[in-house]
Amino acid sequence: MLEAINVKVKYKGKGDTVEALRGVSFNINKPLFVAINGPSGSGKTTLLKAIAGKVPYEGSIKVMGLEVKDNRREVSNLVFYLPVGEVLINDLTVDESIKLASMDNHSMHIESLLEWLGLSKLGNRKIIELSTGERRRVELAIALIRGRRIILIDEPTVGLDEDNARKVSELLKAVSRQGRLIVAATHDSILVEYSDLVYGMRNGLLYPYL
Repeated sequence: MLEAINVKVKYKGKGDTVEALRGVSFNINKPLFVAINGPSGSGKTTLLKAIAGKVPYEGSIKVMGLEVKDNRREVSNLVFYLPVGEVLINDLTVDESIKLASMDNHSMHIESLLEWLGLSKLGNRKIIELSTGERRRVELAIALIRGRRIILIDEPTVGLDEDNARKVSELLKAVSRQGRLIVAATHDSILVEYSDLVYGMRNGLLYPYL
């Protein structure tokens, strides 16, 4: 489903070049709930962006056998990338945001999803009125509703208390059991606990998590 071979990403800074990824390789051949665990600045977000075709890279990344950099349009139909804090429109209500996301998806049990995420009673609230944790849960709902075969999520549990972090982790694991590959960048030990496969990441390198 997802393969990376010697992936490198470099950013040009002021007078120097930053190596965000320094030769990342992995192969995931079936639907799983995968966590990439590491501190801020380790390269987690850059890796997700590279998989989603949002940053140029050296090496190879294949999604369902398609090289990402050569097939961005096709890959966009297979991959959904959820960053932190860039999805929601402040002036919309929760219900309006969910309706907009679900226009092309009639198979997802949306009411059950909203109930699980504790959003059922927030429908008339505007996004700008929500707490950080509530906003994140709306973002996650949108990702799962829009979700493709592969869903990439940057810090799924940011802003969530332990109870909601566990609910989200359980939900992501359940979604992976329905045939989707979930890859989450995180530093949350709760999410790591629920994952099927965990990689560690530091200084632009990926390694087996022990």
